Amino acid sequence: MDDRLIELYVARGRLRERISVQRTQLARELAPLGGALQLVDRSRAVLHQAGQWLTAHPGVVSVMVVALLVWRPRAVLRSLRWGYSAWRSWTRLREWIHAG
Repeated sequence: MDDRLIELYVARGRLRERISVQRTQLARELAPLGGALQLVDRSRAVLHQAGQWLTAHPGVVSVMVVALLVWRPRAVLRSLRWGYSAWRSWTRLREWIHAG
């Protein structure tokens, strides 16, 4: 074999070994992040299921909203004000992220 080709194979082996070491190091360093991401995934799945249930049962949701308005109108208005503020903040943050 050509000496140059042997050197290339040896360099390739060294690079693969370095890559393997870096992958194991990266996996070890990112392990704590995996738990947090699993929590986010589970939360998104629960919210998605809740949204599907709400769209599948509009009558129940309407009755619950009317009951809340009758029993606690101030609490509903306060929650709506808070929700609107949170929604506005979220949309501004998204616009800022996309612009930046």
